Parts: sequence; C-alpha cells; structure tokens
Amino acid sequence: MSSLKEGMFEEIKVTEAKRIFDSRRLGFSQLRLLPKGTKLRPIMNLRRRQMTDSKRARLLGPSINSLLKPIHAALKFETLMNPSKLGSALFAVGDIYERLKAFKGSLAPEKHHTFYFAKLDVKAAFDTIPQSSVLQLMRSVPSQSRYIITKHAEVKPGERLGLTDRKSATKPVRRWHSSAIAQEQPISFLDRLESGMGSKKKNTVFVDSAAFQRHDTRGLLALLSEHVGRNIIKIGKKYYRQKKGIPQGSVLSTFLCNYFYADLEAQHLDFLEEPDSLLLRLVDDFLLITLDKDKAIQFVETMHQGVPEYGVEVGHDKTLVNFDMDVDGEVVRKLAKGAKFPYCGTFIDCKTLEITKDRGSSKDIDISASITVDFGRCPGQNFQRKVLS
Repeated sequence: MSSLKEGMFEEIKVTEAKRIFDSRRLGFSQLRLLPKGTKLRPIMNLRRRQMTDSKRARLLGPSINSLLKPIHAALKFETLMNPSKLGSALFAVGDIYERLKAFKGSLAPEKHHTFYFAKLDVKAAFDTIPQSSVLQLMRSVPSQSRYIITKHAEVKPGERLGLTDRKSATKPVRRWHSSAIAQEQPISFLDRLESGMGSKKKNTVFVDSAAFQRHDTRGLLALLSEHVGRNIIKIGKKYYRQKKGIPQGSVLSTFLCNYFYADLEAQHLDFLEEPDSLLLRLVDDFLLITLDKDKAIQFVETMHQGVPEYGVEVGHDKTLVNFDMDVDGEVVRKLAKGAKFPYCGTFIDCKTLEITKDRGSSKDIDISASITVDFGRCPGQNFQRKVLS
C-alpha cells in the first residue's frame, strides 16, 4: 500500500478535498485490492453510491460510474461511427475468430504460408497512461458538437422460466440501457432496433422511454477531464489524488485505453498496416500474426525499447514468439515446437490459424476457489445463471 501511495497517489488535505467535492457532482472513489497471482491489483470502486448532504436531510447520491454514463454512451456511438480510430482493438475475446477468419480469407489459398507470431503486453497499462496525453487525444474523438442520450429498457424472461413450473419461475429481468444519437440526424427507436441494436439479442422485449437529455460535447469533455485529472480516492480517513494513470474500475477506462493505444499504433507501428500482417489488441495485450519475419522482429524490438510518451514498458516475461530472436542480447521466450499459440484464453494453430478455447489453464483450480459468494436477494438464481451460462 505504501508503494501505491508513493507512485500513483498524492495526499491532499481534507479541506482541499471537500472544496473539490463542493464544486462538482463527482465524489470520491474507494480502493479495493484484487488478488492477481502473488500480487494485488488496485481497483477503484466507482460503483458505490455516496451520501450527499442537502438542506433538509442526507440523501443517497449517484455513483461516479452512473454520472459518467453520458460520456460512455457518446464514446460507444463514436465506436460504431468511426471504428478506424480504435486501430486493432478487440472488444471481446469472441472478436478474435472474426478477425482471424477475415485475415485468412484475404490470403491466397493456393499458397503455403508461414505465419510468424509475436505477443506481448504493457506493464500496468491503466496505471502508466499519461493523464495529460490521453485527455488531449480524447478531445479529437467526438464527431458531434452535441449528443442526445436516450434510455430504453430490455426485459427478458426469468432464468428458470421454461425449466420448471410457472409457480417457481423467477420474475422477468429488466435492465436499463443508455445510448447516444447525433442531434443533427435523429433516428427513431424502431429504426435503431432494426439497424442492429436488437439483432443479437433473443427473447427480449425492448421498451423505449420518452426521456432524453442533450449533452454538449464541451461539457462531456470537461467532465472527463475532471474524472481523469482529479480522481480523488479515500483510504481510511485520508484523501488522495491519483496523479498517474487512469482510474481502473471506471466505465470509461477501456475506451480510454483503446483510443490511446490506437494512437500509439498509428504513430509507431504503421509498418504493420499491410495485407500480410494482422495486429490484434485486447486492451493492452498485443498479438501480431504476419507473413514477414522482419516485421515481427521490428514489432517486438519497437515495443521492448519502450515508448515513454505513451507510458509503455514491456517485460520479457510476458513476451512470446514462435521463432528465434533476441532483444538487447536477451533471448525472447519461444513457443514449444508443435504447440498452439496462447492468447487471451484461446489457442491459435500456428499453421492453420484455427482457434480453440484454452481449457487447461483452470484444470488444477479447485471448484471452491472459483465460486463467487453472492450476498444479494437471490444467491441461488445467480449461481444457477453462472453455472448454465
């Protein structure tokens, strides 16, 4: 904890913290430590609602993440409208298959191809991103001067409906979702459903709400700057400001990371923008598959040199290739002969690009160590949902 306070946080006076809280709606976050191997990863708890003082009584206010939802909706809109700004970013492990399929389909089928693999990840990515740099970059992301944020509800059957008799079936599940649309080109809710919003969800009833809000882009960017530049954390009775990195636990952290590293790709890895190469990145985990061995070597060397303006530092222990190479006299870890290449919980065949799920990583883990204890109203239903999903 002392190393965290020295490296990431700087203490501020209680009076200064209260002055900041009085000038904005964002409150403070609390720190929780998530076990990762033999270490602990600091995660900000930004979902917790906080008490606010009013003239009449103390009220339970919104969480920080809920206040950031308009920015989240606007960035999701930009993701759909301008996906090229995200570079090689993946949004889920399931996206790997589609990228591999498209890449393999673009190659001449009659030729025998030798694929060169290289993967690496950035050390403590969320904690090392320079705040001023990412905020400056995000000013160029919005394509609209104003966004309309709408809300709709999605209602699904209870988890046990259809499995048992009607009396024991659970109640329908209702969840609210926010989405952004351009003010200059308003689209009806029905048109948005038909254009793809409802195509991937089955057994779901979509209910539009008449409520909407208009948000000026300058206001959203100001809120983002406040969130990243003055993220206040309470540890015990003391307050700290996060002086380095972006808040891990924020609904915006993945977006910020994706846009920032996409800019790194454009500035330092543009030699990979060729049909013979496929670059994948799941947040901070990079994977390159290329037909050109020299490009694979250049990729590994470029990243291992570090990119200080992006806070990027890569460790040898997390780097893996399927060919012989060394960096600064140190041999890079090589995949065993005949083995499949591991990446984000999957295995990729180095000859055919076939992809399978990595089921061996959890075979030695006791089941009791993988069950989350639910303290909600329906622990049995949540357990059933996780087992059957």
